[in-house]
Amino acid sequence: MFPNQHLLRLEELKPGMIVAQPVLSDTGQVLLEQGVFLTEDYIDNLSNWKISQVSIVLPNKSLSSNCRFFSIYKDTLASVEETFKKVRAFKEVPIAECKELVENYIELMVNITGVIDDLHNVKAHNEYTFKHSLNVAIIAGIIGKWLGFTEKNLKDIILAGLLHDIGKVLIPEDILDKPGKLTPEEMAVVRAHPTHGYHLLDDCFDITEEVKLGILQHHEREDGSGYPLGLAREKIHTYAKIVAIADIYDAMSTERVYRKKVLPFTVVEVILDQMYDKLNPQICLIFLAHIRGFLIGSSVLLNDGSKAKVVLLNGLLKLRPVVQLESGDLIDLDREKNLEVVTILDEVNAV
Repeated sequence: MFPNQHLLRLEELKPGMIVAQPVLSDTGQVLLEQGVFLTEDYIDNLSNWKISQVSIVLPNKSLSSNCRFFSIYKDTLASVEETFKKVRAFKEVPIAECKELVENYIELMVNITGVIDDLHNVKAHNEYTFKHSLNVAIIAGIIGKWLGFTEKNLKDIILAGLLHDIGKVLIPEDILDKPGKLTPEEMAVVRAHPTHGYHLLDDCFDITEEVKLGILQHHEREDGSGYPLGLAREKIHTYAKIVAIADIYDAMSTERVYRKKVLPFTVVEVILDQMYDKLNPQICLIFLAHIRGFLIGSSVLLNDGSKAKVVLLNGLLKLRPVVQLESGDLIDLDREKNLEVVTILDEVNAV
């Protein structure tokens, strides 16, 4: 039993709250289990069941935002895996299920403080596509929020992120997971996935064309060097530009069967380098400004074995931080070129 709980009226309930005690029907049937995170659908069901009050867990230190994130993330990832396996089996996208995931689960994670840090702490998953799709949906939603999009547009951006690689379910897994370099023929097969994804949604009428363009165009680049259509600048939909940045950030930050994950500092450097010709500079600048804020305060290990904390990043273009050693000494890694960050110590395999 949760020690801190409070009885709330139905109209006081909000998505993301935790059920402190099982919700029972008049006959004693369990309607909602203890520990369940409320969603809009659950709250609607409670109304339909004529439940007037629910015991809710009060926030405290033991129920921090990152614990909440990991609980929702684990359940959502399982649902994403189940949904994508249906697409792989039946070659149809259950769009209603995908939209339910966006509205009842992924949006909750987008609004959790520190979610970018939490994503770095999620351990590798057996099937990269499922985890990557969920992560890109979350990151794309966060970027959309930073850009000031409306709630309706945010739902579409998150959906585009969730389904951006859905076309990969039509690509042989031995190609997707190949540890070595792909042949030109294999690369052509992989590069067809945005088109496959777009056409998988041809019979889905409850999805906007903007979402479909976000999926089709997420590998297009500002200078026209991308694929599948070689579009440039204003020809690329904004949703696709957002998903492109989220895609790069997560792909580099996630461990794969053939390589280790890259440090956030390095990922930021790559995005910074590509914003001059490949990625949209306005979106990149807003994204980088926020991401750099998340890196401040990180505990890190230096290549000489020293442990330190990131205390400052000097200016947008400088990616080697000022760190404070356990002794209290400050070191500017931009000046001390022989020293560098080799890992972030805060990371844990939480999910």
